[in-house]
Amino acid sequence: MKKSLLLSAIAMFGFALHTSAQTFKQTEITSINNSLNTVLKLTPVNFSYEKDWATKLKLSTQKQNGFAVEEVEKVAPELVVNQQKTYTAGKNATKTATVPMVDYETLIPLLVGSIKEQQLQIEALKKEISALKKSK
Repeated sequence: MKKSLLLSAIAMFGFALHTSAQTFKQTEITSINNSLNTVLKLTPVNFSYEKDWATKLKLSTQKQNGFAVEEVEKVAPELVVNQQKTYTAGKNATKTATVPMVDYETLIPLLVGSIKEQQLQIEALKKEISALKKSK
């Protein structure tokens, strides 16, 4: 009896592992073009949230490095996400505030694309310099 229970438990655990380890494939994959141009339009800033709201919404009140959401929204709206933050609005009452924030994880592919674009420019300039040196 114990052996069959153990085998059943192992089989169910294996089934659970199999079903939770499903893979999902990406579709409609396209290259990100002109990422350097997009990144150059972003201006890094120091900022802090208004103290009363930051405390109420449990956001950091410390000075932070990042980007102004309004600017990012104009340059690359796909980098801005709206987070819903619940806060206390009196005795036994809560309200929800929408806080637009830059999704820094989504910014990473643009930064990598920018580095790659700059590297191509560097390589082209190296070739040009080399050709100029040879022509002297």
